Amino acid sequence: MGTGSKNYQAPEWLTVEFLQDVLKEHFKEEQLVVSELLVKSAQVGDQAAGFASEMHRASFNLQRGSQAKSKFSVIVKDHPKGQTGAVAQRSKLFKREILAYKEVLPRVQALLKSIGDETKIAPTCYYTTESPEPFLILEDMQLSGFENFERGRLLNLDYVLPTIEKVAKLHACSAIIAQESPEVLEFFDEAPISRNPDRRDFLTFFPVNIRCVAEEVAHWKGYEEITEKMFLLAENVLQRALTMFESTGKEFRVFNLTDLWINNLLFHINNETKEPDDVVTLDYQLAYVGSPTIDLNYFLYGSLNENVRKVHFKYIVLKYQRMLQQTLEKLNYKGHIPTLKELHIEMINTSLMGVIGATCLTPLIFREGAGFENLEDLNSRTESGDRFRRENVENPKYRAFLQRTIKEFELSGFLDI
Repeated sequence: MGTGSKNYQAPEWLTVEFLQDVLKEHFKEEQLVVSELLVKSAQVGDQAAGFASEMHRASFNLQRGSQAKSKFSVIVKDHPKGQTGAVAQRSKLFKREILAYKEVLPRVQALLKSIGDETKIAPTCYYTTESPEPFLILEDMQLSGFENFERGRLLNLDYVLPTIEKVAKLHACSAIIAQESPEVLEFFDEAPISRNPDRRDFLTFFPVNIRCVAEEVAHWKGYEEITEKMFLLAENVLQRALTMFESTGKEFRVFNLTDLWINNLLFHINNETKEPDDVVTLDYQLAYVGSPTIDLNYFLYGSLNENVRKVHFKYIVLKYQRMLQQTLEKLNYKGHIPTLKELHIEMINTSLMGVIGATCLTPLIFREGAGFENLEDLNSRTESGDRFRRENVENPKYRAFLQRTIKEFELSGFLDI
């Protein structure tokens, strides 16, 4: 996520001495030396990709022991300033992500290693703090050849399958943690859409975006009934989401990213086949323990090419279930493992996440040009915010996606109150 600020300024505290101390501690090498530091903005894709952090890339020379100097870099995820920072603080977005990197992901990696699986779920975290303001220092995956997906396009099957299998492994390991060390996941019991008044400012994002989609669909001949349902959904989406989160994920609970979409994925492309052979996940600020279909619906309807989804949806869910079951069995999980049929039923019960993904996130994927200037534009019915959303939904690429996808929602009953 990023603030979209035009006038970039590197944090004053991000110095050679500080990074040297951080890396000495992480690598347990007292002779490690950092030099020639250069800090730049590390916004990922469009400025509108997110709003809850400021991203920096710190590049420098690194000398470890008797080794020659080499180029090295880290990603610094810093707490935003101003109104954005106030919302992030009240919503505890950074606390959530710091706990994910400090307590959850290391346990996930250890569980995978215990069964001989060297899968890497997320970048290594070198350092975190919550005081005086929270930030994280993370591995720069560009050094290992990982990159963002092509801007302005949705994922095809070659990119979806490694992602869905990686998520299945994360979910499986977290189910073991929930069973053996439930206290580790207690903080993540609160859903991203909850009754917590501290999340009120953040939650306006959903109804204002769905209403903008409804206003666009209102111009389409033959979509009158869908238009009516979309306006009703805009009015009731938060209550419907509360009901969904409170009524699902009771029997089998996993650690969801809950913000699983294109901009929070980095892919490694095989030099010979030119196809993706690995993927890592980013951004745990909305992480939540609940039904695994929270991640599945959000991802498959918000980031997957609609034609690919139409043909391969059941196959993708099958691949997920098989990897989930295989990993859980290797880890000697003692609980009930969801069957394929049970997953499909649960996906219907959490289908609202798919609608939210397709109406609130997909328009940002297709967006061209500059992003928003402040959080109010993204979350409120300001003149500039409405203009920003209209530009998104009027994009011909998104309109073509929406016309097919919203019909699918209607035929499946996902828009019914």
